[in-house]
Amino acid sequence: MRASLPRTGRGRGWFSKRWIYWKRRYSDPTRRDWVMLAVLLAILLALALSPVSFRLTGGVLAAVPAGMGVLRLLGDEWAATVRNRDRGFDATLLFAVAVLLALLTVTVPG
Repeated sequence: MRASLPRTGRGRGWFSKRWIYWKRRYSDPTRRDWVMLAVLLAILLALALSPVSFRLTGGVLAAVPAGMGVLRLLGDEWAATVRNRDRGFDATLLFAVAVLLALLTVTVPG
């Protein structure tokens, strides 16, 4: 039988420390995390649609800030996702970005 080597370090290893941190941090996702996941999925959908149609991809990408603007205008539970700005300012900015993306999608030639 092989003799076991004595441990030279103390405490947990680097991987288990990070595993515990990530498990505690992401075990109860917040609304902001769900919004970020939805945005990531919309970007992946636009990436998948890009070989099919440029205008469809632009429409999906324009729908992302428009949807975020609608969420920002909803009740108090969704207003808590961003705390340091006014809801009207955020919604106006997001709708303006959505309109600009839609206009860019429409104006780019064939």
